[in-house]
Amino acid sequence: MNEKRRAGRVKRGLLIAALVLAVLVVVATVVVTGVVPMGTVILRLDQETYSPNETVTLTIRSLRTGSVCFGSPFRVQRFENGNWVDVPLDRFWTMELIGIGPGGACRQSFVPAQDFFETPIPGRYRVVKEVQVGMIHAGANRETRILIAEFRIR
Repeated sequence: MNEKRRAGRVKRGLLIAALVLAVLVVVATVVVTGVVPMGTVILRLDQETYSPNETVTLTIRSLRTGSVCFGSPFRVQRFENGNWVDVPLDRFWTMELIGIGPGGACRQSFVPAQDFFETPIPGRYRVVKEVQVGMIHAGANRETRILIAEFRIR
């Protein structure tokens, strides 16, 4: 039994050491190059599950050194029969361009019972948001990213 405990401790220690090493590599990359690794625009929701009358708040956050730009529109999809299907939204979109700088964030929200054309049904949903990311170094091109965050309606 002591050997099993010792082996478990060794495995945990190795796992922690590997995680610390990975974090140190990322931090060193940022410090030395000034470049935040790719894939660092995040879309998050304030909850995992909502009732149809609750406000769903999405946050787009940039952890990049370059700019992130996007418009107001986003899509909502429902998982049906193994496929993601667009949910028609009863919503007016303004055509403004929103930009956030390094470390910045922007919030948008909707209420399924008010913003869906049809009555929301319980199930699995997701928000799909398209953003343009700016240069992270001289000579880099703008790039389109599709951000996705899942939620459930009860």
